[in-house]
Amino acid sequence: MTKFFDELVYALGDEDTSVEHGALAESSEHVVAVAGSGGRVIPLLARCPRRLTCVDTSPVQLALTEMRLAALRALSFEEYLGLLGLPPGETSARMRREYFEGLSLSTEGVPRLRAVFEANKWGPIVYQGRFERMLMKMAPIIRVLAGDRAHRIFEATTLADQRAYYRDQFPHARWKLVLFILGNAPVLNALLYRGAFPKKNIPESSFAFYRNAFEHLFEHGLARESFFLQLLFWRGLRFPEGNPLEAQASVFAAAKRGLEQADVRLLRRDLMQAIADADGGVDFCSLSDVPSFLPLAREERYLHEIRRGLRPGALVVVRGHMRVPRPDIAGYCEVTERFDELIRAERTQLWHIHAYEYES
Repeated sequence: MTKFFDELVYALGDEDTSVEHGALAESSEHVVAVAGSGGRVIPLLARCPRRLTCVDTSPVQLALTEMRLAALRALSFEEYLGLLGLPPGETSARMRREYFEGLSLSTEGVPRLRAVFEANKWGPIVYQGRFERMLMKMAPIIRVLAGDRAHRIFEATTLADQRAYYRDQFPHARWKLVLFILGNAPVLNALLYRGAFPKKNIPESSFAFYRNAFEHLFEHGLARESFFLQLLFWRGLRFPEGNPLEAQASVFAAAKRGLEQADVRLLRRDLMQAIADADGGVDFCSLSDVPSFLPLAREERYLHEIRRGLRPGALVVVRGHMRVPRPDIAGYCEVTERFDELIRAERTQLWHIHAYEYES
């Protein structure tokens, strides 16, 4: 796993951070989050925490996070979109390189991040992670198997129209074939995780999981508003309304203000150890799906491992894909139901999300 995560795995990401953004209280004392691509931590800055610690074991992921933070500080919203390669703006490779060269970057993974840009001739970085490239490989297969009728769901601009199209005109039988062929653990293991796909522990089959996830997406939100669906169907983002949270003007502006007052640190460390070794003042933890990659004994005990770094009332938000960690929650209260509305509105539906409040 260490070798796998040493490369650039996520450049855009596979999470809609609106859940964590909505769950985080304004002006929290200390937030600790998985760095990932950096896109998942920018929205947390919009909540103006006093301190934000971004943790990852991958130097190149930390470098990408550092790039996003530096760009947030130095660039305008339009320039930020151009650097990343997100719609609606068109930015030349030359300008993207100038933006990058103008940033002050110092983490050890920066040369490797630069190498990714150069290998792609300074094209959009958001499509260069292993996860994003996997989705883009699936797009032409979906086009062949599902046909143009599946893509026409993106033409809907109201949820009522989309639901009607999905009910009456969407190619359901062909879509089931897509899910049967592509939506299974062995394929994802081969395409993305190189044999390190966390062992499934949810009761439903992989097919049923993806069938339900996509049905929820098509029934409860516009397809054109999901960056995940755009990547999967179109090999890129073409509808700005589907941009992730970091690339929404109001969130960007709030995050820019938050960065001015926050003490932001980047740590290359084991996430659980970083939280446990904090000064006891952590009041929000965004763990992504890290616990699902831990050995079983540690997966069951991770909430106990981090507790000495938490202050009473701290909130821990964790995600699981087809492996859902089931930790010992002694000393915590599960408060997932408090965020049901946010979870239902999440724009990937790839995740089982749980929230735990530390009591003592």
